[in-house]
Amino acid sequence: MTRILRNARARRDPRDIPGFEALLGPAHQLGLTQDHVGALAGKSPRWYRNLETGKDGNYSEEFLQAVRRILDLTEAEWETVYRLVRHRTPPPTTAAPTVSQSTRLPPAVRALLDHETWPAYVCDHRWDVLAYNAPMATYFTWLLHGENVMFWALTYQEARRQLIDWEDAWAIPMITQLRFHAERWPHDARMQAVVDGVLADPDARRLWKSSNLPTPAMPDANQPRRLYLPGEGPKIFSISLLAAELVSMPGCRLMILAPA
Repeated sequence: MTRILRNARARRDPRDIPGFEALLGPAHQLGLTQDHVGALAGKSPRWYRNLETGKDGNYSEEFLQAVRRILDLTEAEWETVYRLVRHRTPPPTTAAPTVSQSTRLPPAVRALLDHETWPAYVCDHRWDVLAYNAPMATYFTWLLHGENVMFWALTYQEARRQLIDWEDAWAIPMITQLRFHAERWPHDARMQAVVDGVLADPDARRLWKSSNLPTPAMPDANQPRRLYLPGEGPKIFSISLLAAELVSMPGCRLMILAPA
């Protein structure tokens, strides 16, 4: 395991990690240190160092998955690391369907995603991603692991680095929408699972309980939000979130991330 993780650190380009320089300063060479990985995973350098050196520890699933994403481990590397830590095979990854794989999308929506040059995706009322295009997968690699938009944005350390002004510009509006949908679909088991997962995070739970949340609303295209993108180093991008309800797919929406 030490060899796998050390080699993965050595080949990782910090410029491919959104928000790296904002958190840890300029990156002048290829590779990550153990301190880098610990900080990026939201843990102490010692905690990651213990993992890399093979020491037993109460490593959470969230931490192991974060290390997997930070180091961009291959499937074979991930399975080996997981087996050595957990002494069992890792749970299967349920990737979100690509546009070509999805059978739920009307042909017109599928064609729109295929030809859209800006990052775009379709999600249901639970924010489970049903399909996305190639630019979306390039800039938001968490999609390759089949994650829920709310769960990623509100609980992942990576999201808090990538999304600038995370709490005010991103988390609070999203928490507001999530609460509204949870009340609208109170008997939806999957929705409740998403809510439970989000509320397991202390910061998200604090925002959920706030008495000063704004009125729920669709993302406002006239209020750009800022973020970092993989491979772009410290450059800040401003985007507008274009949201459209899909009449042919009740409860679903098309989201396009357009340059602002």
